Amino acid sequence: MAVKYPKNPQFHALKMRSSDVADWQEGCAHDPSVVEYGGRYYAFSTDIYGAPSGNQIRISEDLLHWEYLTTAFRMEGTAADYKRGKGALQQAYDWCVTSPKEAKTGVCTRPDGTMSFWAPHCVRANNGEYRLYFCLTGYFGGSKSCIGLAVSASPEEPFRFVGLIVCSPAGWRTPNAIDPQFFEGENGRQFLVYGSFGMGLFLVELDPATGLRLDGASYGDYRMGKLSFADYYGTNLADGSLEGGAIRYHAGVDVLERGKWIKKNYYYLTCSYGSLSSAYHIRCGRSERPEGPYLDVNGNKLVCSTDLGTGNKLFGSFKRQGEPDYFCPGHNDLCVTDRGVKLVVYHCRTNDFIEKKLSNSNNFHYLYLNQYDFNAEGWLVINPNRYAGEVIQDVRQEDLLRISSGRFKAVLFTQSVAQVREKRIELKEDGTLGGEFEGRWRCFGSRYVEIETEGETYSGVAMPAWIAGERTAGLAVSLLGKSSGMALLLNSAK
Repeated sequence: MAVKYPKNPQFHALKMRSSDVADWQEGCAHDPSVVEYGGRYYAFSTDIYGAPSGNQIRISEDLLHWEYLTTAFRMEGTAADYKRGKGALQQAYDWCVTSPKEAKTGVCTRPDGTMSFWAPHCVRANNGEYRLYFCLTGYFGGSKSCIGLAVSASPEEPFRFVGLIVCSPAGWRTPNAIDPQFFEGENGRQFLVYGSFGMGLFLVELDPATGLRLDGASYGDYRMGKLSFADYYGTNLADGSLEGGAIRYHAGVDVLERGKWIKKNYYYLTCSYGSLSSAYHIRCGRSERPEGPYLDVNGNKLVCSTDLGTGNKLFGSFKRQGEPDYFCPGHNDLCVTDRGVKLVVYHCRTNDFIEKKLSNSNNFHYLYLNQYDFNAEGWLVINPNRYAGEVIQDVRQEDLLRISSGRFKAVLFTQSVAQVREKRIELKEDGTLGGEFEGRWRCFGSRYVEIETEGETYSGVAMPAWIAGERTAGLAVSLLGKSSGMALLLNSAK
């Protein structure tokens, strides 16, 4: 059967920040996550200066084009209520409010009653309500934070505060209670992964009936010594300079072991490593249990020291000819649509406006979605192109050779956080490599590809894609080093 390729998605052109929030489209969408409702898709993201406070919401009919809709909390005119102690989110405000003298940088939650919300995750509960796990912090770079739950009948209606999940005081003596991500595992168990830098990522179990903590623990109980550190803050999943953890459970992943395909069940943990402005990138580990341990291809637990560390490196900064560069991609969600499309939802910067001398800054964050799949070893790999409506399907060796006469362009990540530039690679009919790579390759099974080069064996899958730099549909091959855990990403080329 012939491969079905996506049509030109005609993505919106990337724009710099303007004074009109309705003009932002995919722009200024920091820390995004996506939920589906009534055949539409809603992206929730961190507050950005210049937009109304209360967690931005964007809407899309096709997952390709996004428009600003509203905010999850309607905060206009409410500042006075919080100063009087009568705000709808008073518990969260009271925990995070910070004086200008206390803050080392610009205060986010201020004594005048204004607030800035971070990194939300909205999910559809089994009872039909929509649950928003939001977070508030005293100021950027501090650990005085809290995560709360709010509910609504739909993603378009204002959310109503229910309660707090976890709180962290100033001083970095505890995990930082921001960046919540919900996930559901086997037997209907539900969890929240959270944390940012400091002590890393942590996990608490939730009550499916209420969306709140299953154990009913409060910070007051912890402060009074009724709970241990682990009882209140949960299970440690990953350590160091990382944040934005997202976990997704996948049952029945095809894995090739000893020449036979078997089904396995895995929890996949993705998170972002390194400096927000210079080194941000996405890494991954997996586990057979929600509580971990989450390990990479070498059996190492995820740890980040400054900008580098363990974990499979799935996505980082890179530059391809003919399109804006990808710079500091990260803080992702793992979203699976009702139709079964598996998507990594993340924000990404670009240096394109600096190169065109239109701006001195790359501090614009764009909402991107890329499809993901699993290689023959059951490791998660990411299509290097933005989702354009393509469908994962069978791809044979003849398809890889025919689409561009075997000519591809490759991005190979290493431990370095420097931006990677693409190189030429040719998949030859006799199974050898040409271009700027030497080695061998093979295609097997329904869509699996293996490449031996640079002293490493890379295992991956071929997927249809819209290749923006080539202005045409083609094939992408997303692979992961079996011993290095570094991604090798190919696009067919003219």
